[in-house]
Amino acid sequence: MTPRVPAVIGALSRAAMAVLLLAALGVSPPVAHGQKGLAKLAAQYVASYQEQLTAIVADERYVQDVRVQIPAAPGAPRSRTTAGEVFFIFTAPRGWMAIRDVQTVDGAPAPQRSNVREILGSLPARQVADQMRSYNARFNIGRVTRNINEPTLALLSLDETHRSRFHFSTKKRQDVDGRPAVWLAFQEREPPTLIRSIGGGVIYVKGEMLVEAANGRIWETRLNATVDGINVELETEYRLDERLGLLLPVVFRERYEQGKMSADSRTKMPEGPFEQIWCEATYSNFRRFEVLSRIR
Repeated sequence: MTPRVPAVIGALSRAAMAVLLLAALGVSPPVAHGQKGLAKLAAQYVASYQEQLTAIVADERYVQDVRVQIPAAPGAPRSRTTAGEVFFIFTAPRGWMAIRDVQTVDGAPAPQRSNVREILGSLPARQVADQMRSYNARFNIGRVTRNINEPTLALLSLDETHRSRFHFSTKKRQDVDGRPAVWLAFQEREPPTLIRSIGGGVIYVKGEMLVEAANGRIWETRLNATVDGINVELETEYRLDERLGLLLPVVFRERYEQGKMSADSRTKMPEGPFEQIWCEATYSNFRRFEVLSRIR
């Protein structure tokens, strides 16, 4: 059945009439932002988000899976599950830090566990992050060395400290729960870069983020980089937490691939050593914590 349009619509402009017709048909109106406008709107959101997504803690479940390992390491684990808490903190100029407190490893108590809450009350957050990053890396499996698993890393492309080094462009449109949104691509072009290699070399990142057209809220991010021959893909999904009134990261996926796969991977073995690792962290039960003096 064709929807009925009220008579008063004749007094409206054609643009307004088009919007009403689209709404009556259940279709979202087109997004009006160009790439500069959308990037600016998203940057304003990130600036506000930096004040809000800090001093928040969540429960974390982290699963690692070595999908391919050639040659195989005899006796080495191919999967691992850890659980604990993760503290989200933002400090300028360092940016966001996800400080993990691993409590169990494959169901058993984590060895030599530190009390992160107590440490946050006595040490600067950056020092705590460096200390815990080294501690938690002990639970990584596979040969690939990695410590850039920050779910909010892609958002720093819109931070005022870094934004001028990035090029932004709009891509396809995709609605989120009925809200018009657009994929905003980003590509780093100048040093200093967001991440560095182990030897201190610059690493340029690129990716895309799903930006809500009305307010710049970011619902998903994807970041890609090549670090010392390792292809890295990081994806983060955000969902609205009604209790805190924030979009919060609920799923964080990591993909690492080192080595060269043969042209026909279905019938041939990789050319030389090869490893592929997939990881997924899920976050729940978000709440604020009160240790703020050292963080700021």
